[in-house]
Amino acid sequence: MSVSPTTAPVASIAPFVPPTDLRIALVQFQITVGKPKENLRRMEEFIAKAVAQGAQLVVFPEDAVTGPLAAQTGFLGSAPAFLAHFQTLALRHAIDIVPGTWAVEEGGLIYNTAHYINKDGTVAGSYRKINLWETEKLTITPGTHASVFPTAFGRVGLTICWDLSFPPLFTAMNAQGAELVISPTYWSFTTPPEGVADVMEDEVLLIDSLCTARAFENNIVFAYCNAAGSLETDGVKAVLSGHSQVTHPALKVVAKVESNNEEMLVADVPLISKVGALGA
Repeated sequence: MSVSPTTAPVASIAPFVPPTDLRIALVQFQITVGKPKENLRRMEEFIAKAVAQGAQLVVFPEDAVTGPLAAQTGFLGSAPAFLAHFQTLALRHAIDIVPGTWAVEEGGLIYNTAHYINKDGTVAGSYRKINLWETEKLTITPGTHASVFPTAFGRVGLTICWDLSFPPLFTAMNAQGAELVISPTYWSFTTPPEGVADVMEDEVLLIDSLCTARAFENNIVFAYCNAAGSLETDGVKAVLSGHSQVTHPALKVVAKVESNNEEMLVADVPLISKVGALGA
């Protein structure tokens, strides 16, 4: 009599299936220039609020920690501490964070740098701003390449502010399979008080058009997070354009802040999947 050997059951491991939707929080943040401690305190408050509303990713504007202009390069020695601080917050609150940007010095050169931090505190990727605004060119060195990296929500690319106006950067990210692109921004304009309303209308038209176009032409979800309020320096008042928003190639504008006031925008966004498009 033959006896068939018994075969122990083999446990099947389900493949990782990325989420199909993302709840994202864009914090249109009013930055206190030159006071990183105050900004860091308030940013953590917004992170806690984002978590309370079920957000999985929270994004802050360009220069959110220090402010722009001279303040942008005034805290170079603190850059590692800023990153470590947000890594700790991501782990503490179990949320992915793009904490705006700050200046990072390397090899004697200074770069305007954005980071994407996973909820476990690891850094998924970073990006150095390539297309600098005129005032930045005095002290900041432009980056040299696009940055796209894997996250829990697909392949993510980062841009910063004025990069929005340069299609080749988005083409480069698209070639690397970017599905979600995040843009920390400090987009402002200067004009006499009597002309603010007219210029704001023009600025908003430009921003809205570019955000919608970048999502559509590259088949990406695009998250644009601007700063809030205004800034007066040496008697010149710069007004932030605000209008943080999330755009989508099929849904157009998913959600948008309709002002330049401080506000946290929380939106549910269907994600784009390009798996297989590049032989993945």
